Formats: sequence, structure tokens, C-alpha cells
Amino acid sequence: MSSHRGQTVRQHEATVNVALARVLRDKFGLSAQAELLVNGRRPDVLVQRFPNPVVMECEFSPAYSVDNDALAKLHLKSNGWTVGVTFAVVLPRHLRDVHESELPDRLLASELSWREWHSETETPPRERGSIGDLANAIATSTARSDYLAEAVSCLEEGANSAGSQLHYSDVAMSAIAEVFARERSREVANMAALMCINALVFHDRLSASSVRVPRVPLRDTSSSLVPGSYVEDLVSSWTRILEIDYRPIFEKPAAVLRALPLMDAIHFVSACRETSVNMIDFMHLVGHDVMGQVFNRLVADRKYLAAYYTSIPAATLLAGLALAPRRWAEVNWSNVDSIRKFAVFDPACGTGTLLMASYQQILQNYRASRNGKSAGEMSELHRVLIEDTMHGADVVDAAMHVTASTLATMAPEATFESMNVHVFPLGVDAGEGGKARIGSLEWLETQSVWSMFSGAAQQISSNGSSNKPQVPLPSANLVIANPPFRRHNSATGEGGYNTRVFGHVEQDAGALSARLSEVLKGTPANLIAGLGSAFMLLADRALGASGRLAFVLPASFLFGTSWREIRKLLSDNYDVEWVVALHGAEDQSLSYDTGIAEAMVVARKLNDEESAPRTAKFVNLWRRPEYGSEASAIHRQIQRAPKAVHAINGPPVGGTELALGSDKWGEIVEAPISDAPWAGSRWRAGIVAQFAWALMQGELYSVGGGEVSGILPITDLEVVCEISPYHLQIKGSRGVFDICDGWDQSVRYPAMWHVDSKRQRTMLNSPNARLLPKPQEFKDDIWAHAGNLHVATDVRYNAQRISATMSDISTLGVISWYTARVKGTTGHRLVGSEAALALWFNSSLGLLCHAHHANRTQLGRGRGNRTMLRALPSLDVRELKDWQLKAAETLFIDLKDESFKPFHYCAIDSARITLDERFIKEVMGMNNEALEAVSAIRHNLAQEPSICGRKPPMLPRPS
Repeated sequence: MSSHRGQTVRQHEATVNVALARVLRDKFGLSAQAELLVNGRRPDVLVQRFPNPVVMECEFSPAYSVDNDALAKLHLKSNGWTVGVTFAVVLPRHLRDVHESELPDRLLASELSWREWHSETETPPRERGSIGDLANAIATSTARSDYLAEAVSCLEEGANSAGSQLHYSDVAMSAIAEVFARERSREVANMAALMCINALVFHDRLSASSVRVPRVPLRDTSSSLVPGSYVEDLVSSWTRILEIDYRPIFEKPAAVLRALPLMDAIHFVSACRETSVNMIDFMHLVGHDVMGQVFNRLVADRKYLAAYYTSIPAATLLAGLALAPRRWAEVNWSNVDSIRKFAVFDPACGTGTLLMASYQQILQNYRASRNGKSAGEMSELHRVLIEDTMHGADVVDAAMHVTASTLATMAPEATFESMNVHVFPLGVDAGEGGKARIGSLEWLETQSVWSMFSGAAQQISSNGSSNKPQVPLPSANLVIANPPFRRHNSATGEGGYNTRVFGHVEQDAGALSARLSEVLKGTPANLIAGLGSAFMLLADRALGASGRLAFVLPASFLFGTSWREIRKLLSDNYDVEWVVALHGAEDQSLSYDTGIAEAMVVARKLNDEESAPRTAKFVNLWRRPEYGSEASAIHRQIQRAPKAVHAINGPPVGGTELALGSDKWGEIVEAPISDAPWAGSRWRAGIVAQFAWALMQGELYSVGGGEVSGILPITDLEVVCEISPYHLQIKGSRGVFDICDGWDQSVRYPAMWHVDSKRQRTMLNSPNARLLPKPQEFKDDIWAHAGNLHVATDVRYNAQRISATMSDISTLGVISWYTARVKGTTGHRLVGSEAALALWFNSSLGLLCHAHHANRTQLGRGRGNRTMLRALPSLDVRELKDWQLKAAETLFIDLKDESFKPFHYCAIDSARITLDERFIKEVMGMNNEALEAVSAIRHNLAQEPSICGRKPPMLPRPS
């Protein structure tokens, strides 16, 4: 105990709770109160977040019962709303000895720890941080994820129901189509409904916080309410709101109601109101992006647009890494005028999730930078963020409507005159010779682009008509985006892409592809990589020196050959600070529903006098954060990582652990970067990446990484082998053959076509197809590439059993298999060389090389093409002595008919283990240390989601 002015101090927890609530309220803007009686219960601290209250239970360390107390407060009712999140907070013991008057300052200087409890979690990780970190965790907390699915279902059903009121009325549909300048369709009706529901929700919140906004009761269901009068009141209210501001939110919905016949409007508004009431109940439980997710579902052809949207936790993580205050030394985060000059730009913003996450992170930076001082004039900061800082663009006006409303929702009491949000045309202009327009990518060719919809008041006349304002490319400090991934040809399978956007169909997709090809010609971007590469190029042009880009991209960005020039752009001109990849056992995607492996990259553009570091830190997460507060805790831990972390070009000791409390969430490794594949993100476990990196250099480290236990000659496959032609040169409209399944001894031109994991169990296989020469085609040059060794490009590791096969007769590989003919050798050396390569590719070391080099787009699968195969790390059989080649030939004869299990069984497959051990000892002449190293590699590979996918790891039983 201590004393204050001669008096002994021994504070009760309740006194500290009151001080804690006061700090959260006065310094961090949370509506926190302590020791209130709520429905017969007394939570330590109640944070009223309408309609999602949060309870904090607090105890002095060691706080044995605080978790049970927090769990007991879940589902407590406060003002009719249910507590879905509670925090179990452990207070440092020294606060017991602090006088009441000093408690706020001592709390601000103390480190706290807490758990965030949800009803569906088992034991969440314990986090540590300042009271500011705790305040941010509370502010970003959301209730359980199954509420999200329920909310999406509710909004989807409501929008469809309200849309039906329009869809079955010819007059209404004609009116709506004219408002949106789109073809009549069910999509247009549903989007009109979504916009009106969204406007009703925002109107309700706005009117509750601003006396300037007329209130039209949503929940009033009395029989005295005249439906026609309600619609008229609503239109009148929205017209008055438009005189204040909020044009992006209310302009289109007001136009919809004005255009509809009265009876259609009455039925439509009635359906919208019912859903709006439900959505207000959901909105704070599940986050702002409910509208965005249902927008995905209502646009039936979203896959053609690649309109997948970033999850809120992923957005929180990306914005947290990109806007970490200590990495912006030139920005005074405590000064509103400094923030006014800071521009955040999302050129493909969708429903605004990344802009919202950036907005929230800047607010957190502002509060934290004031070091517990008064938070200042928050309404001015909100206005600055909306009017000056946030810039968004998209090609879908309904998505931009959601973006505008969610940004404005951050502070409905703050008025503003304009927003930097724009909708740019995607499609071909009407009329003969119409120009193909490619949305915000027009900025790649011109300094300014005309906007179909703008949130800038000065660009819209008083009657709401637009003069198609020309919008310059923003000069951004941060470009943050999750751009469309869609590759050229991938939507239709025939070329170009379908441009159906919100009921608007343009048939001339070829014109758009041609336009994009023209714009990207001579740049690092290309349509094979996809639109994501074009948006990376746009980000580079929008950024000045020391600006940052923060992108969600397909994992093919890290490994794919078509992304080589973009990787070069970053490694030459940027300090790549963070690359984050997800290696979950169930999923590797960060966006909603993609099913595609994704990665985040955060990079700072170098000044002219800076040299490129050409290294990056890679964060390999083992599971996906489910809550925004979880994501916040992860990015704080990433920022706290030591400056020096384990490197993949070092001995195999694993990565630097990333943990929240006692829970391991992943590893951080440092790795070199260039235009070559970025190997730091390839593996879940850093030790596998380190074994792989050493193997690429021809070194096999001993277990524990103490020394090199063996040297292997490694080179690119194209150095030792000629690779058969691309499949389109063999078959199809441009090829010299047709192809059919089936083969027998009479076939003149046998082929190894499809991979058949059920039949192709051994290293020796017969052809499975026949090539049929086309008339008058010169085929000899193509057939000259036939041979006996065939290597797979795509390998489904959790199903396929071999990645290379020998055929007993000369055969040509097509599509799934490429024929590899060893160069410059004949006779016994040729036979032994082919045998050695077949053994190599089917060994665990060959598996490691293939999986390390292949493109990782799906769990349990490595993909590639002929270009990838040419550079595939391979055993350099030219360096093998005659006795080694003879040993390889003998070993192949012994094992050629041995049946292998799928690759993910490598740790327990007796055939694979025998192959590994005999290859290492008999062909490579290595000792037992090398065998132990290969055994460790097998064991680690079997646990990698890249290998086993969603199947459980197949490991030896403990002895």
C-alpha cells in the first residue's frame, strides 16, 4: 500500500472501474459507464454501442474469476438490446495503490490484458496493450459470425421482396429503368430496393443525431398512418436532406420514389420499411458491410465482374498494417489539418469496406497520437475524412451508393458538402464506332475521366442533374484496394469478358479486351495476370515518393509467371514492408466466397535517393481472423515483431512466431524478392521454406540446421531437357492433330493426355490417348518431341500419386503432361538419366521442389504451365556419374510397378519412403544424416495445407 497526502490508499475495483469508464468516455469517445444496475445485474463497465452494447468485467491480477464473470454477462439485455460481446479485463495490481485522482493518468500509462468473449468461441486468446488498444478492440468488436449470415439472408429476402413489387409492374419497371439508365431487369429492381432500404436505415440513424434532419418514423405501424402520406413525407424529407448534403445516399432513392406511380410506391416502400427495421437491429452486430455482401448475392453475374468483396477482418488487418502511425513519420496524426492533406484512394472500392477500415484506423491514430489528451473536435475530423481524405471509384452505381452511406454512417451528426466518390463507365458507348470505356483504368491513358455519378456537390447542379464531371487521378498517400482478379478469357472461356453490370449488358466484350490490351501494351501489367495487375500499375501512377500501396491480390501474384513484371516493379521501386498470406486448413482466401488463395502486400514507394532493399517480411497466418478486433490484435502483434526475424535463406530453424497470448497464429519470415516467385509466402511453416530454399541451392541441411548433410546438383529442367510444345500447337484449331481417349498397340501416334489418379499409381504407365493427324498438316516437327519421360505441370497433391511417369513406348505429352527429352545423351546414360529424373520428381524432395515452384491458387494443389515447367528445379543428371545413373536405372526397375499413395501420405507411404531412402543412399551416396533430413521434410510436408488441402494430415502414429 502507498499513501496520498498522509492517507493510506487501497482502491476498490469499483473505483478503478469508474476511472476506466471515464477514460474510455472522455479520451476515446466511447459511451462507457461503470457500476450501473442493468436488468438486476451490475456489469463493471457498460459501453453503449447502439444497438450492440458491450460489457467489460474487470479484476485485479491474477483475476482468477474474470473470464467466468464475462461469460455470465453474455446475452444480458440493455435498453432492449442484447450484449453479444464481453471483455474480461485484467487490471495491474499496482492500480490498487493509486489515489483516485491519479487513476486516469495511471490507467493511460498502464498495460492491460483482456480476452474478448463471444458466445460461440471456446477460449479466445489473451491480448495485451494500452487502454487505447483496448478502446480500439471494443470499438471494432462485432458479434458472432452466424449473425452475419442471418443478416445477409434477411436483407437478401427483403430486397428481393421489395424488388418484386416493382418487377411485376410494367409501368414501375419502365420508370426504374429510366432512373438508372439501364435495361429492364430483375437486377435493376432489386438494386433499387437495396438502395431504398439502405437510405431508410441511414435516414433513421441520421434523424436520431441531427435536429436538422426531418424524422419519418420507421417503426410506426399504427393504423392511423396513411400509406400515401408516408411516401410523400419520405420524398419530402429526402428532398430536404439533399438540400443539406448526403446526395450520394439519397439522390437515387428519392428519384426512384418520384418516378413510381403512387400505388407501386406505397407497396414498394412498405416492403422496404419492414426490412429496414430488421437491418437496424442487425447492423451493429455484424458490421457495416451487410449491404455489400447482399449486393454480391443479388448481382447474379458477379463472377464475370470478379465482384468479390473484402471481409471486414481482412480489411481491418490490411488498413492497420498500411496506416501504422510509426511508418508515417511525416504525418502529424494529432492534427486535423495534417490529416486533411492525407489522401486515401481505392480505385475499385466496391461497397467501401477498405475505405471504412482506413477511416477507422485514421481515427484510432488520431486518438492514440493525442496521448490521452482530449480527442479534440471529432466532428471536424469526420468532415475532413469524408470531404478531403477518402477517395473511391467503381463501375457499379449501387455499390457506390453503399460506399457513400457507410462512410457517412461513421458520424451521422457530421455534415459535409461533398464526397470524393465516383462511378465510371464500363462498356461500349452507344452508336456506331462507340468508344470502349474501362472504368477507373481509363486513368492509365488520360489525366481525367468523366464520372457517371459523383459525390462532389460542386459537380452536380442544384436540380440534381450531372454535367458528367471530369475527375483527375487522385494524388494519393495510400492506395488501398482489392481489385477484380478476373483474367483475360477467364469469364467467357472464349476471349474478352462479359461486362454485365447491374442490368446493363454490352455485347462487344472484344472491344473492351482490345482497349485494355492497347492501354497496357508496353507496361508491367498484362491481361494474362488479370485486372489486378492493371490496378497495381494505376496505384503506382497515383502514388508519390514515400506513398504506400496496400492490396489484396490473388496468390498467383506471388508465384505466377504472368506477374513477373509487377514483382519486378515492386522489388525495384518499393520497400515491400509486409506480405500476408493465409494458410488455413479450410480456406486460403481473404475475400468473401472466392475460394481462391489470396495475399496482401503493403509497400512504400522509394525516394529517388533510396536503394531498393529487395527483401520483405512475409506473414504466414495459420487461420483467418473472424472478428475486426482479432484482426486489430494481429496487426499490432505484427508491428511488434522484432526487426530481425528468421530468414528463409538461413538454416532450417522455422519462422519467428506470431502469437496472441499463448495461441500461435502463424509465423513471420524474411525472404529475398525479385521478379522471381516470392518464396516467403509459399509455406505455412518457415522450416519448410528454409529446407526448400537450401534445396534450390543444392544443399540438404541436417535436422536442426546445424550443417549441410549433402550436396545435390540442381538446375532448371529446361537446362537438361527439351520440353514438348504447348498443347495448342499439338491439338485444337491451331494444332496439327485431333485427339481421342484410348490407346492400343496399333495406334501410330500415342499420347499421354489426362492425369488419372486412380489408374496412374505407378511410375511406369501406358499411353491413355491417341493423336489423329489432320489432313494436309505437317506433323513431323511436332511428333519429333515424343519421348518416354513425361512431367506434370498441375499436381493435386492430395489426390495424385505421381508427378512424373515413364511410358514404355515413345509417346507425346498433351496438356496435363509434358514430354521431357534429356539433351545431348544416348544409350545407357539416356536410360539412366530418364530413370533418375522419374525417381527425383516422385520423391519427397521432388515434391518439395514442385510445390515450392508451382502457383498456389487452391488448397492441396500446385498449378503451372509450360513456362513454369521449364524453370522447375530439377536434378542435374549431367552431373551424375555413370555408377549413379546405373543405380538409378536399377532402382527404377525395382520400383516401376510399385503403387504409390497420394502425395499427402508421403510421411507414411511405404513406397514413397522406400523411394526416398534408396534414392538418397544408392543413387546420391549420402549418409544417415541426409536420410533424417528427408524424413523431417516428409513429416513437415504432410502437415502443409498446400499439400493435404482440407484432408487431415497423414502422420505416423506416435511410438
